[in-house]
Amino acid sequence: MKWIVYFVITAIVYTIILIKLKVKTQREKVREAYIFWNTLIFFLVFEFIFIESIFSQFLFHLLGAFLSFIYGISIYIYLKSIRKDVDTIFYQLLEQSHGKISILTFMQATELPANEAQDYLNKKLKKLRGNRHSTRGNIYYEFSGWENH
Repeated sequence: MKWIVYFVITAIVYTIILIKLKVKTQREKVREAYIFWNTLIFFLVFEFIFIESIFSQFLFHLLGAFLSFIYGISIYIYLKSIRKDVDTIFYQLLEQSHGKISILTFMQATELPANEAQDYLNKKLKKLRGNRHSTRGNIYYEFSGWENH
């Protein structure tokens, strides 16, 4: 009976963590610290359910720590697999800004370093017939043919 309660609570916590971190992943990079904190959360759930056997079945609690680590790793791997598709983000930004993108906005959205973001935007500039404008501290790309793609 306790295993059923454990798996139900773990599934609920897993879903909540995944949804929360997936939203956060859209705004920032996935960090390795997520593994530690998620493992700790799942281990606390395990200990909460099976606390009365902590001294009599120590190896059982090592299994709980191992399962918790596996849950934490799986969430991390899943979040890393949601690697942002640069083309999708590019066209979303184009649509939102009506054909005008700053390199800083593009870098933040895609998490690309400056040189890669600039190379990508320069290639798109040639493909979509656009112009490059510089202002104080920022570079803007204006694409006139973006609606055709």
